[in-house]
Order: sequence, then C-alpha cells, then structure tokens
Amino acid sequence: MLRVTLQEQEIRRAIGVPGEGDLMVDGVAALDAAEDRCLYFVEHEVTTHVRESLAARKGCIVIVRHGLARAGELGACIVLEAAQPRAALAKVLEFIRTEHPQPPWVDARKIAREAIISPLAVVEGDVEIGEGAVIEPFCTVGPGVVIGRGSVLRAGARVYPRVSIGEESVIGANAVIGSEGFGFVRDEAGNKIRIPHLGGVIIGSHVEIGALSVVQYGTISPTIIEDHVKIDDNVEVGHNARVARGASVTGGVVIGGSAVIEAEAWIGMNSSIRNGRRVGSRTLVGMDVSVQHDLAENAVARAPRPDVGIRREDDDGTAIGFTERSRGSVPRKNSMELEK
Repeated sequence: MLRVTLQEQEIRRAIGVPGEGDLMVDGVAALDAAEDRCLYFVEHEVTTHVRESLAARKGCIVIVRHGLARAGELGACIVLEAAQPRAALAKVLEFIRTEHPQPPWVDARKIAREAIISPLAVVEGDVEIGEGAVIEPFCTVGPGVVIGRGSVLRAGARVYPRVSIGEESVIGANAVIGSEGFGFVRDEAGNKIRIPHLGGVIIGSHVEIGALSVVQYGTISPTIIEDHVKIDDNVEVGHNARVARGASVTGGVVIGGSAVIEAEAWIGMNSSIRNGRRVGSRTLVGMDVSVQHDLAENAVARAPRPDVGIRREDDDGTAIGFTERSRGSVPRKNSMELEK
C-alpha cells in the first residue's frame, strides 16, 4: 500500500472525471490489500469475487472501465469510470509525485559513528546508516534510505531513495537498487508514457545481491527481498516482485513484475519468470527455463535439452565467421548418439 492522503476532488481532477464528493482516502493499494479508505483500480472485468471484496470495504474510491460497475454495486465505494483505469492510475501517481509528496521513510540524518563511508561515495540527505556498515568508493545513496548494521555496499553500487536494507546484507559492485520499473501506458495520442513507481524497495537481513544486478521499485507497494535471500550477478528483479526467505537466484535470471519466488526455491542460470507468476517453496527451476505458469511447491522444471550434432563436411563456416570450410567427413549424429 502506498500511504498518502488524497481528497476525492484531487483524484477527480487528476483523471478528468468531474463530479461532487469530499471523501478522503489514506492511500493507494492493490486489490488484494483489502484495506479501508484506499484508492483502487480494476483494469478488466469486475468479477463476483472483486465485487464482494470491494463491497466489504469502507471509505474507498474505485476506478473502473466504463460500464463495468455503477454506484451501489460495490457497496459504499465511490465508483469513478475511465476509458483506461491503469492509465488513470498513472495520472494519480504522477500527481502524487509532483504535487503531493509521500511521508518520508527517514526524517533525520543518522549515521552511526562506527559506519565506514568512503570519501569517494555520495550520501545525500536524510538517511539512516547503522553501526559497522561499509559504503565503498563511487557508491551513491539517495535520501530516504535505511542501511542496517553491518551491511556493505560494494564499489559503484547505486541505492536510490525509498530503499530499506536490513542488517549484514551485501549489495554487489555496480548493482542498482531502486531503478524505475518498466511500466508504461498510452496517452490520448497513443504514445507511451511512464507509470511512476513510488512503492520503493525493501531488502531484508543477511541478503546478498550480486554485481550488476538490478532491483526495480514497486509501483504502489514495495518490491521485497526477504531475509537470507542470495541473488547472483546480472539478475533483474522486476517491479512489485517478492523473493521470499532463503531463496536462491543464480546468474542471468530475469524475474518479471509482480512475480513471487517462495521460500527456499532455487532459480537456475538464465531462466526467466513471467510477470505475475508464482514459483512455489523449495521448487527447482533449471537453467534456461521460461516459467509461463505457476509452479507448485517442491516442483522441478527443466528446459528441453538441445539438439547437438556434428557439422557437415560441406558446411560453409565462412558464412558465420570461421576462416575456412569444415574439414573431415564425420556424418551428422543426433544428441542421443553423441551421449553413447
């Protein structure tokens, strides 16, 4: 949930829906948050489950697509209709970012005397840095960042505002924590405009994130890396994703937005998790797997084995950069024969 106080008229002006009303909400939330006094949006069908869930909430405003729900169908919720609810939400988030700042995550500059900060690092504004924390050369730390006791930022790491890092965690060299998530909607002219990502990032304790890895901001709720997670080099964690306690994510993995990796799961090299998919606890995802559907706990997912053969005698290797044609007269074999 994104905590920010909004007036109904501010929301109406932001999305271009005139009308009367003076309701006040305390934040912007995803549908599954089940919070009272929040702004929600429903991009597609308003199912029976969604209707019943929203009808049970108090003091809420809901943005829906034209004709999908009317006043009174969602209980006491105020219904605002828009052609594209997700695009309308983007306008509200832009209004929050530019005109209605959120409460700060840190309200004073507190750097422990025992913290070690390189003179070649940049630490901006109000931050909290715990005892024994180490910030190596060429790191940047934005305002509103919390770095717990004993945590280490390796050289060149970038930690942007609204990030919390627990104790005894390590952020690898040139990693980026809090990059803008990859989310866009189209404006009235059909051009892509960015959805502001205001949810921040929360990283637990005893976490390791490898060099050159990226953890994106959440949109309206934080991207979460729980305690004891180990993430290798060159990994991307998309916006709103959650990686649960003790999971292992190896090199080259891409975790799509809003995906969930449950506790103690193992994600193999160069695999990808589609946005919104869930990998169950203690599940093994092998290297090169593309996870397109939810995986139950204790599952094993393996990619198809490659078809391996021998290059033909008449193969023109110069076409792909070899200096000469293939030599020899070894007949082509399939992968099963090669393994014998």
